[in-house]
Amino acid sequence: MRLEMRRTSSSCIIALIAVCCAAQADKDGASTATPRFDDVGAFSEGLAVVRVKKKFGYIDTSGRLVIPLRFADAAPFSEGLALVYTTLGMNLLGKTEGVWLFASAGYIDRTGKFAIEPRLIENAHKFSEGLAAFEPGASSWGTAKWGYLDKTGKWAIKPQFAKAGDFSEGLAPVAIIVDPKTKREKWGYINQTGKLQIPTQFDGVQGFRQGIAKVFFAEKNPKFEHMHRPHGQLWGCIDKAGQVVNCPDRRSP
Repeated sequence: MRLEMRRTSSSCIIALIAVCCAAQADKDGASTATPRFDDVGAFSEGLAVVRVKKKFGYIDTSGRLVIPLRFADAAPFSEGLALVYTTLGMNLLGKTEGVWLFASAGYIDRTGKFAIEPRLIENAHKFSEGLAAFEPGASSWGTAKWGYLDKTGKWAIKPQFAKAGDFSEGLAPVAIIVDPKTKREKWGYINQTGKLQIPTQFDGVQGFRQGIAKVFFAEKNPKFEHMHRPHGQLWGCIDKAGQVVNCPDRRSP
């Protein structure tokens, strides 16, 4: 459930340079104190996540702290909004192998104001193509469903999926449970109305890029041709109609 501060080497170098440059004389000749951060993330839409101890905020490209260190966790900005946790809830049965309950999160704009007020949550994603995959929860760990929020915080697609991914090129990967005992999942793709565009029949999927997505199978499927077997895993490529096509890159994903 916890977010990870993702970095790219170039973005982090820029962020660290920006922090150092923030320690400069102001217009009156007075010096400003350099913020000391325990961690600095990559810039996204002109802002980067920073952490001091257990609090998160955001700096701009000059290294100035523009959104205060007041969040329990924070993610990079995407489409003008960023997912932030106001509380991480409580962990049961151990710090590493337990389950988190009663976490609360929402989405802020670039001023730090909540565009979508915090609510109880199990998991969530960034906004992509105007929608964000969101799994609400309280004490229902393991039984909540994923849906999609719009930028007003309303359900554009009501919670109904076991798992859900980001939209790309108008489609998003979603999974349903096909075997409750083993929790086995099957993946397919929905459109932005929530309609299943490509049936849930795959054991794993990736997002669409230039009209093509890679899909995976646990075992050979007679319905699909051109299956490859890197490291024992079957995979191939489909178009937006769900038809098998030649992969632009046949290397293992």
